[in-house]
Amino acid sequence: MLLTGLGVFAAGALLSALANGLPVLLAGRAVSGAGAALLVPATMSVLLHAAPPDRKAGAVAAWSAAVGIGGMVGNAGGALILQYLPWQGLFWAYVPVALALPAWVAKSAPRVPRQTAALDLPGSALLVLGAAAPLFGIIEGPGLGWTSAPVTGAFALALVLFAVFVRHGLRAAHPVLDPRLFRLPRLRAGSIGIAVTFFGMFALFYVNAQFLQYVKGYSPLQTGCAIVPLAFGMMAVTKYGMRWAARAGEARTVGVGLALIAAGLLPLSTADVGTPYLLYLAFLLAMSAGAGLAMPTLSHAIVASSPTP
Repeated sequence: MLLTGLGVFAAGALLSALANGLPVLLAGRAVSGAGAALLVPATMSVLLHAAPPDRKAGAVAAWSAAVGIGGMVGNAGGALILQYLPWQGLFWAYVPVALALPAWVAKSAPRVPRQTAALDLPGSALLVLGAAAPLFGIIEGPGLGWTSAPVTGAFALALVLFAVFVRHGLRAAHPVLDPRLFRLPRLRAGSIGIAVTFFGMFALFYVNAQFLQYVKGYSPLQTGCAIVPLAFGMMAVTKYGMRWAARAGEARTVGVGLALIAAGLLPLSTADVGTPYLLYLAFLLAMSAGAGLAMPTLSHAIVASSPTP
């Protein structure tokens, strides 16, 4: 699955690079998204299989940090490419990386034993549609109005789809995601915490480049460099996050992490053209420190509390 995901992702990047119009570009991005959906869960599965029991916590911490840092580095690298190359360079840059990684994975990754469970296609479809509906509402809410019929209808549809998904999951022999897992308090709290953390971090990635370029007047290269300290801040805190969780407790560590994320995002929402970059950077660093504390601890809580199949 990991090798297949890398191949599909590379194919999507190649299609996007060769796109001569918006429909082909959207198709290429959809193919890349499908590849990412295959490879990201597989990375965690292979990692947990490869790590010895006494190092699983550190492995999960490294994985969760890599996800956040990858988003930051992607922003910076994309800005560097856009500064000197056409937009197609964004996708051409992925192609050699996605072609080189399979050779490394094939050589280094252990072979995980196969499972016999059947694919849950109806459950997967319900989960995808249930996630797409609120995304539509969140994206279109500011433009159409939060009380407009399409937006409120999207949120209502999401509730219906997730209710049907839960009903299906309780009855299916091999559900794609068993709703009964969320009866486990530690897993439920970890899942909600990860969702909140990722929502805050990746929402920032979505608006950060637009703010720095169109409001502050930064070049693409300046914009990419402006977010690089986020990665260093997160790496520095992640290194010690799991140790703090072992000493102070998971709940306290996650609470401090989420509070720091909020303490960074709240003043960021007030930034305008007159906000000095050093002050903006302080907000970013507070958020990255919070993510470095919360994400590894929450990810480990989910993995550690999941029942062994």
